[in-house]
Amino acid sequence: LAYLSPLPPDQSGIADYSAHLIAELGRYYTITVVAQSAVSDPWVLANCAIRSIDWFDAHADRFERIVYHFGNSSFHGHMFALLARHPGLVVLHDFYLSGIVNYLDNTGQQPGAFEQALFHSHGYGALLMAQQQGREAALWAHPCNLKVLQDAAGVIVHSQYARELAARWYGARLADDWLVMPFPRAAEAGDRAAARARLGVPEGDYLTCSFGLLGSTKRNHVLLAAWLASSLADDPACQLVFVGENASGPYGEQLRQAIAASGRAARIKITGFASPALYRDYLAAADSAVQLRGTSRGETSAAIMDCMAHALPLIINANGAAADIGADLVLRLPDDFAPAQLSEALDALRRQPAQAAAMAARAAAHIHALHHPYAVGMRYRDAIEQVCRTSASAAETALLRSCAAQPTPPAPGDLIEVARCVARNRRGRGAQRQLLVDVSELAQRDAKSGIQRVVRNIVGALLREPPPGFRVEPIYEQDGRYRYARRFTCALLGLDAGALDDDDIGFAPGDRYLGLDLLPHTVPRNAHLFEDWRNAGVEIHFVVYDLLPLLRPDVFVPHADEGHRRWLASTVAVADGLMCISRAVADEVAGWLATADLPARAPLGIGYFHLGADLEAARTPAVPTAQEQAILARIEGAPSVLMVGTLEPRKGYAQALDAFELLWAAGQQVTLVIVGKNGWMVEALVKRLASHPERAARLVWLDSASDSLLLQLYQHASALLAASEAEGFGLPLIEAAQHGLPIIARDLPVFREVAGEHASYFSGAGAADLAACLTRWLAVHAQGQAPASAGMPWLTWADSARQLMRRIDHGAWYRHWPAGAGAPTPYCDGTDDTRRQR
Repeated sequence: LAYLSPLPPDQSGIADYSAHLIAELGRYYTITVVAQSAVSDPWVLANCAIRSIDWFDAHADRFERIVYHFGNSSFHGHMFALLARHPGLVVLHDFYLSGIVNYLDNTGQQPGAFEQALFHSHGYGALLMAQQQGREAALWAHPCNLKVLQDAAGVIVHSQYARELAARWYGARLADDWLVMPFPRAAEAGDRAAARARLGVPEGDYLTCSFGLLGSTKRNHVLLAAWLASSLADDPACQLVFVGENASGPYGEQLRQAIAASGRAARIKITGFASPALYRDYLAAADSAVQLRGTSRGETSAAIMDCMAHALPLIINANGAAADIGADLVLRLPDDFAPAQLSEALDALRRQPAQAAAMAARAAAHIHALHHPYAVGMRYRDAIEQVCRTSASAAETALLRSCAAQPTPPAPGDLIEVARCVARNRRGRGAQRQLLVDVSELAQRDAKSGIQRVVRNIVGALLREPPPGFRVEPIYEQDGRYRYARRFTCALLGLDAGALDDDDIGFAPGDRYLGLDLLPHTVPRNAHLFEDWRNAGVEIHFVVYDLLPLLRPDVFVPHADEGHRRWLASTVAVADGLMCISRAVADEVAGWLATADLPARAPLGIGYFHLGADLEAARTPAVPTAQEQAILARIEGAPSVLMVGTLEPRKGYAQALDAFELLWAAGQQVTLVIVGKNGWMVEALVKRLASHPERAARLVWLDSASDSLLLQLYQHASALLAASEAEGFGLPLIEAAQHGLPIIARDLPVFREVAGEHASYFSGAGAADLAACLTRWLAVHAQGQAPASAGMPWLTWADSARQLMRRIDHGAWYRHWPAGAGAPTPYCDGTDDTRRQR
């Protein structure tokens, strides 16, 4: 057995722990200690070989068993790389390893280690926190330990609480096979009289102690205040001793000042550095002890175990691992106790010595029965052997050794397949589920289209608020391979990509792919990849924006319908679900599938969600430039109608311009404002707009407009005109409602779905039809009676992303294909609770 741990004389609690444990393991193994410094423990020197780190790295394959003891201190820095190369059983003393990772980074031993561990363990949200709140805040908040947990052949912890932390951070399955090991401690009874004589404590005095390094997380200031408020403070025979070093900085100074100002300074003491001998003397000499925790990060308190082992009446608060200790063994306060409760507890132990002694005796008996080093040593042996027989890491090692032992070398293709399988099984061990969001088009060619605008906002919302249980990873396709879009994502979030690379993706059962970008060419040519993912247990979902190229091929470039048909057929063949951006699109998809000659491989869910709008930008618009102010001045003093969207044949711009020409000819003083870049098949319209005689007066065309100017236009215009002949959703309607801008819309099912009664509607394809509607609207608007959009419900982008993921999570499909396939599922309609009303 190779044994990697700090050992005496290292000043570490884990060193003392290992000195007790290693002697017990010596009953079952020939042990080689791998040490980074000199070892002084007599038993280890007499019974173990001691080797350097470099020697172990070169000879690790000689060992049948390897055990690593990991903690959050500099004594463990060398173990990260060794564990990755030579997997073994990990004894995790501290769940949080962010401190040691940060130390390795800051000291230059492993540059970039903290950022890499933060991202690997916790994703983009943790990087955002580090940027916005500082490195220290991110370090304190995040464990940064996932790489260790994944590299480990098995994991031992000392409390159920550590398993709960693992489930909270990484999902329940990570800690399924972790072993909870009792903390090894022998019940001890020191010589009380001799200890008191050495410490100078009179036999008749009542001594209360707290053990360990002082600091805010140990609530030493709370103990001080509670002791001063108790009856003990008024009794000259009572002392309070903090056995350990005081924290440096403001906390330590404040604690010292509070002691000095208490009027009881002669009976309150901070020992400073507590040598092992001094520590044991206070354990033997004390009458009671208090061990408090403010924020537990998964570690087990050796001081609590020592107090119990010495039959010392003990007060704790139920924080973290301490909550597992029985209430009959210690006087256990609530985690968020009031100071008065602690004062009461201190008084109770003093007033009721018989009950306190009985409780402490039960604690010592408990330590003897469950925590005795001999019994713990046997359990360690069983755990080590179980890991070596049954762990996934052991199976992988056996497989690779078997491959290496083949008399005839395997074919390269076979080795590649084995490598793929090994990698896939590794990816499935101890990893949070991934939400793989396809942003292939946006990440490589940002054309600033409407769809890409949706992709940018939805993926941004998912990154800032990941769905429960998922890690969000944008990905992109390049040359038939999918990669993590890490550099793109960092740019999107305003982060420094640092050492993050666009590695090839890994996936495992339970992961989820979301085809958020529209990829008419990528999906058909990579159908085999999606089949592979689905066969491996990855859920496949695509967002469908519209079926317009299929339903209106006349308004798209030639062959657009063929490409869209291939894309939709490919998604249907591999997807678990299609999530449309409106109920109208979902109906169109279901209708098209009912007539399409496609093989039905499995029930396909068809659902819908609604798009959002960017509230933050709306709240904080930039100050308009002089040029923008001139444009805004042109729409002051008379009614103005705003149209937003790319110039395309289906958008109704030609009909709108014809209608406004009729209004202008009739003497109507109304301005038409068009915000939209040049699209396709609109050459005649563009020529008319560019040379129109009203271009300098009642016609404004902006082929590009800043977000700030667009927001100002929404705020200053009289109405939004949505004249599109076919649409998937209609985001301008939502943006208009945000600003209380009245809406005039073509009578389309999707516009009715989005705007309901909060808009005016028109029908007809002729100029006169729209001109008549506008004339009526201008009249009722002048009387203040036009339908208002201010009450129209709408979503933020964060709401929209939540709605999308919640409907996928719940399998809340609006329809199934083939019709009737799949069990009926409850469905949230357009009144979903995430909708906001102005």
